Amino acid sequence: MSGQADFQFIRTVQSGNDIVDVVREHVALKRAGKNFTGLCPFHKEKTPSFNVSPDRQIFKCFGCGAGGDVIKFIQKILSVGFREALEILARRANIPMPEKPVRTGGPEGPSKVDIFRANQWAAKYFAQVLWKTETGLPGRNYLEKRGLKEEVCRAFSMGFSPPTGRGLLEAGAKSGISPQLMAAAGLVTARDNTYYDMFRGRIMFPIFDPIGNIVGFGGRTLGDDQPKYLNTPETAVFRKQRNLFGIFLTRTTIQEAKQVVVVEGYTDCMAPFQAGVKNVVATLGTALTPEHVQTLRRYADEIVLVFDADQAGQKAADRALNVFLTMGVDVKLAQVTSGKDPCDLVLAQGADAFRAVIAGAVGALEYKWQQLKQRYQVGTSENERRAAIDDLLNTVAQCDPYGKVDVIQKGMLITRLASLLSVPAEQLHGMLQRYRRRPVARAVGRTAETATPAASTAPSVESPAHVALRDVLEILVCEPGYIAGVQDLIKPDDFDTDAYRKIAAYLWRCHDQLGEFALAELLGVVEEADLADIITQLYREGTRKQNFAQTLEDAMRCIKEYQREQDAARISAGLNQAQPDEETDRQLQVLQERLQLPIRRIPGALVD
Repeated sequence: MSGQADFQFIRTVQSGNDIVDVVREHVALKRAGKNFTGLCPFHKEKTPSFNVSPDRQIFKCFGCGAGGDVIKFIQKILSVGFREALEILARRANIPMPEKPVRTGGPEGPSKVDIFRANQWAAKYFAQVLWKTETGLPGRNYLEKRGLKEEVCRAFSMGFSPPTGRGLLEAGAKSGISPQLMAAAGLVTARDNTYYDMFRGRIMFPIFDPIGNIVGFGGRTLGDDQPKYLNTPETAVFRKQRNLFGIFLTRTTIQEAKQVVVVEGYTDCMAPFQAGVKNVVATLGTALTPEHVQTLRRYADEIVLVFDADQAGQKAADRALNVFLTMGVDVKLAQVTSGKDPCDLVLAQGADAFRAVIAGAVGALEYKWQQLKQRYQVGTSENERRAAIDDLLNTVAQCDPYGKVDVIQKGMLITRLASLLSVPAEQLHGMLQRYRRRPVARAVGRTAETATPAASTAPSVESPAHVALRDVLEILVCEPGYIAGVQDLIKPDDFDTDAYRKIAAYLWRCHDQLGEFALAELLGVVEEADLADIITQLYREGTRKQNFAQTLEDAMRCIKEYQREQDAARISAGLNQAQPDEETDRQLQVLQERLQLPIRRIPGALVD
């Protein structure tokens, strides 16, 4: 993109996507004065350090340093490029994209936006087959048998894949969706240089991300075909260890309830939703992972895991305990005992029966202790009780092999364990220390021994010129009106780091195209997400320091003195016959006149 029209389009996209609304689709926000705060989605934290400013239309994390406008937020949260983020936000706000040549994919293949489009098209095709054709009759019969109403199935965009193995491909050819794009989306597979549909004769469950992009599909067979459930293979936008079924439809309710219920199957999510319990999501045939938890904790304070009554559910609960102990999230576990799975329970006994299961959930440690007491038949003798305690403490200790559990969390764990087991906290602390894995200490030792010298050396002291250059950028980011006073005196190439040069170039470009501009408008044209982090930090520091005019004069004096020294060095080396002193003084005089500041002596800088 380039030119005035591109700036206008970026402004239109920004104005059509309020940053608070967009961030809320990914993070539970709470009002804090004029701003909003929440847990940062870009790094692990327990105390919110992520801030969103509705006035400035920017976000900033004071923990990891991430920052930017609404476009940068989408770039970071979805791991997409600048133009892909623009297109996603334009589609979200129903803003037509500027006319441009049709993408065929770069050397790295189709973009993520291309894959989103292909999946959206495929979902519509599968839905058409399910509801409008004779081919979809077996699918409609299955859904009716499962007690799922058409209204709810349509809300979840359900579909059916033809059994022929070529139906999707042939429809794609008519709609201009290439086999290569469908392969990148995981919709087709290649064998012997020929493409075939990935899903055949299956009920199709589209899997959405939190803002409504379809990232993949789950397909359930109606017969004895194996596997019973088939997911989209891993693609640029889909990983079953990260994605959750139902989160797009249930996210708002989850945020309001501050609680999310996690089940294991697609219909286990849909049946409660149909019955009015709408804070439910489902994993995609995997145990709960740290990535799932990182997503869910953005929306909910409490997570309830509801497992089937079979042995697989018991194992899943055991693995989930390990995940949650290391991530410090409030988690409870519940088990369906009066039905095979949550779907059966809701359809047979109603929503209240499922709510009762949720209400009866117990903490992860308590759940594990109940399991162990049954396994070891605690109560028959002191030996059985000691064996159960040893098993529980061993599980807890192994959850912290790399010291991920912080001191406060460990203290809380020990307090809960002491109350649960009726064992003194001091004794438990010693027991847990003995259970810690010894190979970890050796691994840490090896890491320290093999650390590079650069990693252990202290950062070098910044030169006065570097500090001055940063001061200039801080001021120009905060007060773009000063650009006119300095752009003839200093150029982007005069800055001493690549990042600063790029930021200066963006500042100059915005000034030339827009005149006065706001911070969000600057961030909107910056394509590199890492530069946005630096710009928001520059803005933060600049607003903290203030005194812009005088600081700018001082900084420019320092920069020109540095340039004078460099010129003098070149003269002495016979590389440059120019005389820099008069030119430098003239440029500083021009700056002072533009700033309308009195000439004054700066210690350590130029002498008037």
